[in-house]
Amino acid sequence: MLYLYLLLSITASFSVNPLLEKMRNTVFMTGSFNQTDFWALTLEEETSSGTMYLGHPDLFLLSYSEPPGAAMGYDGSVLYTIEADLQQVILYPSREPGSFLHMLEKCADTTVTETMQLNGDSLTVILEGDFGEGISSMKVGFTLSDSLPFLFSTTDYNGNRTEYTIRDLTTDDSSPEGIFQLIVPAGYTIVNPAEM
Repeated sequence: MLYLYLLLSITASFSVNPLLEKMRNTVFMTGSFNQTDFWALTLEEETSSGTMYLGHPDLFLLSYSEPPGAAMGYDGSVLYTIEADLQQVILYPSREPGSFLHMLEKCADTTVTETMQLNGDSLTVILEGDFGEGISSMKVGFTLSDSLPFLFSTTDYNGNRTEYTIRDLTTDDSSPEGIFQLIVPAGYTIVNPAEM
């Protein structure tokens, strides 16, 4: 297994290549996730969970079961969040999609430095560099046997971190119809901060 690890390090242009290729070539992917947000200034931590839907190339939907009714996604034209506690849908039309694949594509930059940790069939890669949007490092974990992700984390220059642990991933050659379409719940207000 160590030989495989060294071979991967030498032959790949960067170590997350197998994961990147898997995500480039997978039309649809879904699984459950746990999300942990950490704020460096207050040392507070918040956890949430739900179901993740990923569609090639940048479509995604995080549908939260905790907190219930919340969601975040990109429907192909606009990044949005659904804030159930405020009964608002917040649009971010000028921001980049922010999907896992979108972020991983930035790893191809030769200025990125990486550290790898191998544990059986699992490879975890810590990447440091300027990924845009204030992000200074990413941590990515995937299994070598099928190149499916189990961990994705970003940390910004202030030390704030968002980490996703991913379970029970399945892939398909097509996306369910309308899965990524933004549907505004009845009675919710649409908010576009760019217009305020």
